[in-house]
Amino acid sequence: MLYIWMPETNGTWYWSTGENWLQANSLELLIQDLQEHAGKEAVIYFPSRNAQMLQQPMTKTHYKQLGPEGVKYLLEEYVTLPIDQMKVVHHFHQDQLNILGVAQSTIETWQHALSLLPIEIVAFLPDFLILPDPEADSENHQVVLVNLYDHLLVRENAWLGNSVDDLGVFLEFTSTETHYKFANLNASQLDQLASVSSREQRTEFSYQFHQLPRAKQHPFNVFPKARNTDMQWSGYWKAAAIVFMAVIFVQLGYDALRWSKLKTVADQTALQAIDQYKYWFGENSRVTEQNIKSQFESQLRMSRLGDAQALSLLSRVGPILMQNQIVAQQMNFDASVLSMALKANSANELQTLVQQLNQQGFQAELGNVQADSVGAIGTVKIK
Repeated sequence: MLYIWMPETNGTWYWSTGENWLQANSLELLIQDLQEHAGKEAVIYFPSRNAQMLQQPMTKTHYKQLGPEGVKYLLEEYVTLPIDQMKVVHHFHQDQLNILGVAQSTIETWQHALSLLPIEIVAFLPDFLILPDPEADSENHQVVLVNLYDHLLVRENAWLGNSVDDLGVFLEFTSTETHYKFANLNASQLDQLASVSSREQRTEFSYQFHQLPRAKQHPFNVFPKARNTDMQWSGYWKAAAIVFMAVIFVQLGYDALRWSKLKTVADQTALQAIDQYKYWFGENSRVTEQNIKSQFESQLRMSRLGDAQALSLLSRVGPILMQNQIVAQQMNFDASVLSMALKANSANELQTLVQQLNQQGFQAELGNVQADSVGAIGTVKIK
């Protein structure tokens, strides 16, 4: 893991493999220095002054009631940008809510500026985190002060810190009981610290950078996730998606219903064809929906009616009879004329059949029609 400390302006860059900080006077030189570490994951420490931080006591119940969206708006009165244009993260621990917000436009600028680095960025963290945690003391609050390469960083606790331009102004707002742990302060800064604290309230230490464990999972990581979890669809697109899905389901339902009806008609037609075959040629267990055509052709070839003209005429008339669900009880082919005794539900159906045959190019004629209890039987001649 690499660690890169970003300057506030066009200043010096610092980077580390986890031990000492190494210097690069420009971004171009940093790119060259990192070539030997190409492809490695890296944590970017950005200037803490670019972030707005807030700490607020809060019960766990209140925190759950607010939810992630409600927590974001606690920062609203402390920033000039609309909250929707901020990247806001938070951490809740021991009845204290810690919030950090950075402008989305600033994060995008960082990403653009660092896109040429030959490394994989996994975290953007505020630079006060490069300082050690203040020691927890129930009696005295401790603050860590480090002058690092002429940058004065302050860490007040695990979740709050900043970069400071004027130490004197900062010290005016600290408690008189505060204990200071400091390193690398210049003479002026030491004088300012001595003016507000006793010797017992100050402890000097030797600063050494230490890697931050689980930096990628740190709650204050504002680096955009690979999957854009912050992207929110507008109400219009949500509604459009719902309507689109509804149309698909309706179409699928209509197609399924239409297929079901057509299959029912096809099954009925097949059964009628099989019944007609058995009526004409007797029971035959081998006849099925798949082989009925070949069975008809076979029977007609063996029949005295099975000349080519009769087969051609019957193959054209047969589907029309099936379509109208009319059964041929008898048939005779003589002198290019096919005569059939047809049974239908009514005489009107026979008349309609004859009209349909004539419209399709046949010469059809309806002869004698007799009605019975279940329908009508009529003679139809076709040529």
